[in-house]
Amino acid sequence: MIEKIHDNLVSELDRSTRSDIVFIISAVLFNILVMFVNWSLSSSLNHERGSILIFIIFLFGTLVVTGTALIALVNSKNICIRTHEALEKIYVTSNVSEFLPDGMVSFGKKRFILSFIVVAGTGLISVFVPIISLQNW
Repeated sequence: MIEKIHDNLVSELDRSTRSDIVFIISAVLFNILVMFVNWSLSSSLNHERGSILIFIIFLFGTLVVTGTALIALVNSKNICIRTHEALEKIYVTSNVSEFLPDGMVSFGKKRFILSFIVVAGTGLISVFVPIISLQNW
């Protein structure tokens, strides 16, 4: 029975990692695309040719996509921490905990922080670059 629980926990970690990758790549690519579209739109708006509504919709979309990806990353971090704790209990009970690498949870937390910075950073850039361009600073 412990083997099935172990397999289920490892499978959950794998699913969590794959969903993180999807959210991170989707958010970063979306944010970069929106940044360039809105940067172009802001130039048109400066010459009174563009649509402010499209500009605002894209900015709102950036906030939604980035926020969703960040929430998914936070949830995934919590899943990973709990799963690692459960796996560690299994390993201690099975007397194989000595083979666990030290600091596995801290590596996961560092990966989370870096992913969070990438998604939040591209989101902020994709919002502020077009706004600054619109202001002609």
